[in-house]
Amino acid sequence: MVGKARADGTAAEYVDGKVVGRAINRRIRPLLRSVGFDQFSGRRAWRRSEYTIEHVVFRSFSAYIADGVGCTTFSFTGELGVFYRCFDPAKERRSEPELTFRATLGKTLRQPIFNPWGSGRLRDRADVWYVTEDGLNLEETVEDAAACLASQGIPFMDRLRDPAKAFEALLTETSNDSYDTFGALGVMMPGNPGSPHWRETASAIGRLVIDDPDKAIRAAPVLLTET
Repeated sequence: MVGKARADGTAAEYVDGKVVGRAINRRIRPLLRSVGFDQFSGRRAWRRSEYTIEHVVFRSFSAYIADGVGCTTFSFTGELGVFYRCFDPAKERRSEPELTFRATLGKTLRQPIFNPWGSGRLRDRADVWYVTEDGLNLEETVEDAAACLASQGIPFMDRLRDPAKAFEALLTETSNDSYDTFGALGVMMPGNPGSPHWRETASAIGRLVIDDPDKAIRAAPVLLTET
């Protein structure tokens, strides 16, 4: 790391991805261990239950993506979700694209300093924690990320690892965007209501709860509200 002077004359430092990763792991891993996560690799973590595998990751960005988002390459986002073993019981670790239910944490920290490429104006994003080049805001970004994981992410995974609650969610809830939703999860459900993927997912999880879920699926409230 390269030294830099703060406005008050004391020493500051530039950060890099490794420094950010260590800061995240120091704060996030104990929190995840306290709720049963027991496998870790870099900024990723996994937890298992009878029916599910839960996954959490805090990702930074390539230079290309960071330019588009308007942040530094070591800024980060928090993603998590639940994979249902009934779709493939063999594999013990799952990544984001494989998850049955996915979500992105919505920060509470306001940071109107994003400068997306080509936009010509500063803005904020609810789904990305901006870490400045001097690293002076690293501690507060990690603290906010940990608080959001505790208040949003862990309850989401705790709820949807229960097959009965997951089946109910499929019948009653839809996806929502997280880019501008501060302090709330952006949730990606498995497919649009009524789509083949949604029906297959609802049927498989429903069978973990009741013998014949098809009637409940046909009468799902999310289908009645679709236009």
